[in-house]
Amino acid sequence: MKPTTAYQFIFLAVVLLLTQYRCTTCSSSKSFSDNEKTLTADTNRVLMDDVLSEKLQQYCSLWLNSWEKGLKTDSFMLVSNYTLPLSTDWEEFDISEKDFSDYRDKIYYSPNGSYALDLYSYSLILDKKGAEIHAELDVDIQIYVIDIAHHQRHPILFLGPTASIDDGCWLSDSTVVLVGWESCDDCPKEAYRPNVCKVNVFTGETVEYQYDAAFSHYNNDFLKQKFPDIIFDD
Repeated sequence: MKPTTAYQFIFLAVVLLLTQYRCTTCSSSKSFSDNEKTLTADTNRVLMDDVLSEKLQQYCSLWLNSWEKGLKTDSFMLVSNYTLPLSTDWEEFDISEKDFSDYRDKIYYSPNGSYALDLYSYSLILDKKGAEIHAELDVDIQIYVIDIAHHQRHPILFLGPTASIDDGCWLSDSTVVLVGWESCDDCPKEAYRPNVCKVNVFTGETVEYQYDAAFSHYNNDFLKQKFPDIIFDD
């Protein structure tokens, strides 16, 4: 091979490699949806989209402010996408039942009114004592979706004592937002990290965001703030 031809071949090879690198980089940068924002160009961290952020500020502001110094929605990072193993069995259930009367004002209806999100009936154990309502908290939490018209419900999430769901709201007629915390496994000391989950209640598709800081204690007074008329027996 002549020297000139060899140099031309090397030059062309370098150009092709650079072109391939640029295309790969472009493709990678478009792997996130248009309404998601990356923190910096050299990381894969993604912030929650504006719609979710606005919904949290509108419906879960009490929860955001129940944490030390308050939480900022632009400090939640996308950590995982997964599918919850939802039960396909719906159990008979009617919100007009007497045993559920103390929880009817504590469920969240979907925008079309067909479904309701029940966060508290499993873990918030209420006891009426005269004019007073006392409560104890179960260490476990189970979240239900209620089908109003068909008088049935099914669980979408169960949590043990190392995590909590404190509040939530509907993002659409099929998707709910759940806010809470979980123990920080990779922290050097005992700590708790706030998180936000966006869950499709029919398919189980879940997008989870975690706060970029952990706290030495969780917001254990949140339910006392949310339900000031209830006396919590510690």
